[in-house]
Amino acid sequence: MSRRLLAVPAAAVLAWSLTACGGAAPEAPTSPSPSASASATQEAVVESTGFELTTETMDELTAAMLAAQTYDTSMVTEVGGASMTAQGQARVTEAGSELTMTTSSPDMPTPVEIRLVGGQMYVNMGELTGGLFWQIDAADTSNPIAAAMAQSTAQSSAADSLAALVPALVSVEKSGAEEQLDGVTTQPYDVVVDTSKLAGQAAEQFASAAESGVEIPAQITYRYWIGTDQLPRKLTLDMLGSHIEMSFSNWGGPVTIEAPPADQVTAAPTM
Repeated sequence: MSRRLLAVPAAAVLAWSLTACGGAAPEAPTSPSPSASASATQEAVVESTGFELTTETMDELTAAMLAAQTYDTSMVTEVGGASMTAQGQARVTEAGSELTMTTSSPDMPTPVEIRLVGGQMYVNMGELTGGLFWQIDAADTSNPIAAAMAQSTAQSSAADSLAALVPALVSVEKSGAEEQLDGVTTQPYDVVVDTSKLAGQAAEQFASAAESGVEIPAQITYRYWIGTDQLPRKLTLDMLGSHIEMSFSNWGGPVTIEAPPADQVTAAPTM
């Protein structure tokens, strides 16, 4: 089961990449302020008709997400009888994505809270971090803590832009009847990806899993439910005995994404 777990985060990263497709994490502002980090976006999402997701209309999906800017998300990952859940909120911009996420599992002594704000990652692992948030440069790929967080959550997928993933797309086809999700009519699509053509974080994690003896499939099929407003509402993936399900809701709604107070932050240990 442990080898399979190595490959599952990479799949989750790719899944999030198709949703949080802004590119690299936003650079830290020269004069950060809480008001700049917290958002209460309440833009109305205007529904359109006649949209069909194809390899050629991915740009339209990107534009719709950038226009909506914010969303809530949840994820359930099940592998070999073990499970992990995550809930969070995200903000999508041209510069990248910011988010807050809490992950938990019956095997974890305490939930893990992660915030990605202004190019900095803040990680609170309860007693392991002294009840404080470790502050880590999200762009420092040489930091093993940042690398570990990237593998255990989907947040670092902001580093993989949608443009970098398009060359890996094999096909996008409708799959099944329309469904009502989050108050919107959605159409399920099967999105097939060639794992040998992946780029960025997803490619690195699949390569690492392969080096550990995991047999990576040549292709992976994700099922996305896309709304008439050109926004994703749900994703499922079955691979290597694992099942991943993600939901995306409240597009354009208010979110609270901000760095922890200074007295709750400490420098991460050097490793």
